Amino acid sequence: IEVCTNLQSQRGNGILPATSDIGLSLGYKLNDNSVIGVGSSFKLGLGTIERIKLTGQGASVRSFIDWKLKGSFWVSGGYEMNYRSEYRNVEQLRNRSLWQQSGLVGVSKTVSIKSKFFKKTKIQLMWDYLSYQQVPVTQPVVFRIGYSF
Repeated sequence: IEVCTNLQSQRGNGILPATSDIGLSLGYKLNDNSVIGVGSSFKLGLGTIERIKLTGQGASVRSFIDWKLKGSFWVSGGYEMNYRSEYRNVEQLRNRSLWQQSGLVGVSKTVSIKSKFFKKTKIQLMWDYLSYQQVPVTQPVVFRIGYSF
């Protein structure tokens, strides 16, 4: 079992504020060439440059699969449910109509780092092929940096 964290930031637009997703995942290594897993993230609202304000702007539940392509390169895929609205309590997250789907495919590169805490750094570049169905339309390209313990 691998424990992973990841960080992903998105710039704001006229409707949504700038945010950073802080995620935690558990992956199960099926063999040397494939990993499957689940995870979740908290979407931290950052506000604007003129007015920095930290708020809960959403959450996500994730599943993923990684296949080793060659060397330290992997093909990655995943399915996510994203709650993209500000919330003040957990009860608000129960409204399923406010959750949006994401389907991700892309590539990952694993970089080894000599550290007590982080064994591997994973850089991911993925395309969300369901982003065009969202209202408002979300970013189709997702860039994430993750760390395995």
